[in-house]
Amino acid sequence: MKKIKVAFLLVCSVGLVVSCGKKQDDEFVDGWKPVYSDESGTSTIETKTSEPLQNPGRIYVYEEFLMVNDQGKGIHIYNNANPNSPYEVSFISIPGNMDFSVNADKIYADNVTDMVIIDIANPAQPEYTNRIENVFPVQQFPDEFGPFECVDPSKGSVIGWEKTKLQNPKCFR
Repeated sequence: MKKIKVAFLLVCSVGLVVSCGKKQDDEFVDGWKPVYSDESGTSTIETKTSEPLQNPGRIYVYEEFLMVNDQGKGIHIYNNANPNSPYEVSFISIPGNMDFSVNADKIYADNVTDMVIIDIANPAQPEYTNRIENVFPVQQFPDEFGPFECVDPSKGSVIGWEKTKLQNPKCFR
């Protein structure tokens, strides 16, 4: 019986030494870091002829058009009349945009905490028509699960998230 107790204490001691030997502060893990923008830059809605698609999100088909959300950046509108050869007709820059819907020639999209309404009767020249403020809550965490850098409101509004290496993250989803 005494040998079992000694063996048990030896195993526990080795386990304790091994687990304490690694410093948590030195660990880097894959996670998500918020992308911030100051208030002046988040409310600007612009239309451009084209923009490279970097982080596709929601895809929406409306009449002969295909709309693709570029997460955190805005919405690409493609002419899809010929599905074998779609081409981009415009890009609507909407900082912080993660989702949108379309109805009756209008795009309803999030712009950080506001909802913006854009007329797409002419998809080559979308026209910003209205803003409804503070419809959506402030985004405190990324859509993906796992570790992330905690949001610091003093750095501005969160307009997106980027995958990166984080050192000792404090927030998890």
